[in-house]
Amino acid sequence: MHSLPPIYPRIRHAGFVEQAMRPVLDLIETLGGNREAHEPVAFPLAADSDLLVSFVVDTSARFVTLTREGLLETGLDTQSMYELAIDNMLRLVAPNVRTRDFGCYRALVAGDGFEACMLLLPDLWQQLAQGFEGELIAVVPSRDVVYFAESRGGAEALGRMCAAAEKLRAAAGSEGLSDRVMALTADGWCVRGTLDAFAPALEA
Repeated sequence: MHSLPPIYPRIRHAGFVEQAMRPVLDLIETLGGNREAHEPVAFPLAADSDLLVSFVVDTSARFVTLTREGLLETGLDTQSMYELAIDNMLRLVAPNVRTRDFGCYRALVAGDGFEACMLLLPDLWQQLAQGFEGELIAVVPSRDVVYFAESRGGAEALGRMCAAAEKLRAAAGSEGLSDRVMALTADGWCVRGTLDAFAPALEA
């Protein structure tokens, strides 16, 4: 295991496989290769979420998406790979994790584009939710932006947060992530709606 290059988690939009990987997989299949072996290792972040958890390998030159074939070559199962990737990420960004206050909502800051991946750390979010009334609500418009607020902060507060997230997501284009609004629960993240359903509260 010590010989493996650094492997990190990566949060992707659910359309990643269809939009980015499908042309490559089609070509592999056309050339007689094993399509399934070259599919990325990925699974949903939460039920009804439009986000996937995947993995990237740091080759020094660039990050390469981990495929099923690549996972097999490591000798690890998906859970072991997940734990390794989380450990690698924490060693890299843990000292830099902080929050930024925007008044009625906050942003989580980690650096190196790992903000969205912070959703994979339930203990962190339980700490951030201490003192909150109601649920902790989070939005992830891009890889390096996560906003959160308490559900009882009021419709205007959530509306402002979601409106800001929607603008960022639109500006990010193909690099944008989720249009879902999620809540932290005892069972993990749960989808509570979409950005455009919450954002109109800003105009109320």
